[in-house]
Amino acid sequence: MSTAHRAAVSLDGAWILHLPGDTEAREVSVPGTWTTQVPGYGDSHESVRFERTFEAAPLQGQRVILRFGAVNHTADVRVNGIEVGSHSGAWEAFEFDITDAVTDGRNTVEVTVSYPPRYGSDVEAGFLEHPVGKQSWYGTTAGIWQSVVLEERHPAHVRALSVRADAASGAIAITGVLASDAVDGATARVLRAGEVVETAALDISDGELSGSVTVVAPALWDLDAPNLYTVEVSLQHAGETIDAVSRETGFRSFRTDAGRFYLNDREIYLRAVLDQDYHPEASSAPEDFAAWEGMLRETKALGFNMLRVHIKRPDPRYYEIADRMGMLVWTELPSWMTWTPETAADGHALLRRLIDEDGHHPSIVIWTIMNESWGIDLASATQRAWLREVFDDIEQHAAGSLVVDNSACEPNFHLRTHIDDFHVYRGIPESRPVWDAKIADFASRPEWTFSPHGDAERTGAEPLVLSEFGNWALPHALDQYDADGGEPWWFALGADWAFGAAEGTGLMSRFQALGLGAAFGSWDALVRQLHRAQLVANRYQTTSIRLHDDISGYVLTQLSDVQWEANGLFDMNRTPKQYTAEFALANGEHAVALRVEAYSVYSGEDLGLTVTSLPSPDGLPADAVIRMRVNGETVAEFAVPTEREEQTMRIALPAENGQSLVEAELLAGGALLARDAADVLVVDPTAWTGGAVRAGDREVTNWLGALGVPVTRDGELLVVRTFTAEAQQHARSGGRVLLLAEQADALGSAFDYLPSARLTSRAGDGDWVPRTEWLDRSGAFAEVPGETVLGIAFEDVLGEFVISGIPGPLRSAIVHSAIFSGWLRGAATSTATVRWSQGSVTISTMRVRTALDKAPIARSVGLALLRAANGG
Repeated sequence: MSTAHRAAVSLDGAWILHLPGDTEAREVSVPGTWTTQVPGYGDSHESVRFERTFEAAPLQGQRVILRFGAVNHTADVRVNGIEVGSHSGAWEAFEFDITDAVTDGRNTVEVTVSYPPRYGSDVEAGFLEHPVGKQSWYGTTAGIWQSVVLEERHPAHVRALSVRADAASGAIAITGVLASDAVDGATARVLRAGEVVETAALDISDGELSGSVTVVAPALWDLDAPNLYTVEVSLQHAGETIDAVSRETGFRSFRTDAGRFYLNDREIYLRAVLDQDYHPEASSAPEDFAAWEGMLRETKALGFNMLRVHIKRPDPRYYEIADRMGMLVWTELPSWMTWTPETAADGHALLRRLIDEDGHHPSIVIWTIMNESWGIDLASATQRAWLREVFDDIEQHAAGSLVVDNSACEPNFHLRTHIDDFHVYRGIPESRPVWDAKIADFASRPEWTFSPHGDAERTGAEPLVLSEFGNWALPHALDQYDADGGEPWWFALGADWAFGAAEGTGLMSRFQALGLGAAFGSWDALVRQLHRAQLVANRYQTTSIRLHDDISGYVLTQLSDVQWEANGLFDMNRTPKQYTAEFALANGEHAVALRVEAYSVYSGEDLGLTVTSLPSPDGLPADAVIRMRVNGETVAEFAVPTEREEQTMRIALPAENGQSLVEAELLAGGALLARDAADVLVVDPTAWTGGAVRAGDREVTNWLGALGVPVTRDGELLVVRTFTAEAQQHARSGGRVLLLAEQADALGSAFDYLPSARLTSRAGDGDWVPRTEWLDRSGAFAEVPGETVLGIAFEDVLGEFVISGIPGPLRSAIVHSAIFSGWLRGAATSTATVRWSQGSVTISTMRVRTALDKAPIARSVGLALLRAANGG
């Protein structure tokens, strides 16, 4: 008996692209998105025509099939001028029988690719009524974005095949669709490592095949043992095999019980990372899948055991990589933004088809229907009922995997779900207390994660998962400029996000104009500090989640930057950010959490702290120890039990003014398993030597007294909380004023001209796109410990307000501390010295007075403010 193989010719490579009105043809690569390959078209909705030639010599009696992996969005296909078919939808493979259009020799294929209009009409649905995922964020990814292949097949061939492996029974269910019933039989073979382990005949009826094969005692697919089986289905006719297709699958179980996850009946803790699956220049698929597999293996080495592929279907090879490397996948239906009955029905049908096509991958263990209620109005009872109906159906259709109805964030919620997941973004350091409170509340299984409309069906046993959190850090960015120094086209796309803070346009000009070059020394120095701030924030938040035993996993946002969205562990070019490797020590099977009583202490004080060992569900090794270090020197070491344990202690810090790194390390067998750390500032309570100071009110007098600053009635430096008439007169007379701007009206009317300055709130996102406050540690602030970017130690000192308009066209100033958001946008000052009439005014919104009893660093900053205002 002979075996027939499908003769295949790849049509990948160079295609000719015709743009509307173009007099010249352009060459683009297929697979690939044309909008990322043609400069100036990154957000285009144009209809374009692809063209290429191919050679063919069809065999007598064979059919010629033209197969597309995926085209975004509508493809109208012609071969030698003959229309052979059309397909709409960005995410699925499709094929056409072109036998009657192909001739011997040279042939021409043309594909007209159309993209939905930005705004819909009664005639045609708009862009946001289609499941486009995040193409509304990062520009269009239109074009032939997956491979094209020409195949010769027997007229009776397998058109579609779906397999499902059941770990409990060892059975592999097989269903398929045939092009013709003209076959004598169908056989399924199951192979492992190339060796046949089972064979079975399949049933054929009305153009469909079905059946199952049972593997006795199958080797399970697992994280450290990704055992795979190949299911080969062949068709027989007249004693010969006329067609054969195969799928790889694996046996595994994935379930929940009492709020925990179980893989193959072994409890696991989910350590996931969000992957947008966008690639350099915002391509939908990587150019080099071998390199991409290396990237995902690097991701696993960082401690992650799951990828959450975010609201898109990746190239199917993505799942194949995950299968081979033993990485769990949480995958999702591509999102839309406008709900209509037609859109909803199409989305439901698409999800069913994706499960049919991709459900054989053992790596896929979770499916999401909606994300953050994008495309659904959960205030509508009709739409909530639709979501519930879809969940009930998908729960059955994706049997063996878990289903999330709506991966929720405020103010949306769940109706019925296998996982009680929620998204929480809070910036560190400014929102650390809010973060701690929110996570503690979430761990208590609060009512607000489910529908308040009386239609929620909550069991109370759904695992709790923080399914989005994370912090930004700008990439080096300069390596993403073009050869002529031009900025990336996507810099401008961020203008509509986070109050404009995500727009990169003019980045390096702003870096200099804001004085950041002088404050940080170089762009690289700023980027290094931002990367370290990201590590500190992500590590703190990850260990915070793990401290709550009732939470069963998390999803860090995100694996790599996508254009302007700079919260990746890697940048857009797949370069790891400078402290990404260190994050692995908070993200492994075991962890340790260090919590200090204070992030700043006075010289000579001991530091109180708590250290908690956080074992995997299997427990710690028997020889596990925790080692405490200060600035790299071991100060304590003690054994810990295999179970979770919390210990409190006090340690001594160096007496010198400066920043100390306190670390808790978890070791076993001499190997480092986990590490947590805290930057603690040691403040030398140096006495004030600048002479007597005038106080504007009793509160200021008390503050100065606490600092050890003598108070007088006639000193040159006047400290006030409001720029009163007395303070203004003092400045007019050539005096110096320090204004502690604690209230919104602290400036009075003294800066109203045009106006030139205002106190405003710390506007911007701040939690998703972070606000970064920095302090120029030269001059008067040289003795303030820490780095230029302010860390957790300053959380009580950061003020409610910032100063807009200073410096500005009408007010030059010496900037001592300031703030920016995202891509150096939303910049404002928090401390500045300006000339005012014949004198000078130093204005600061830092809460140095009210924070003095909480944070010793407030003393150091307060004395520095006095020095700066006093001309020092």
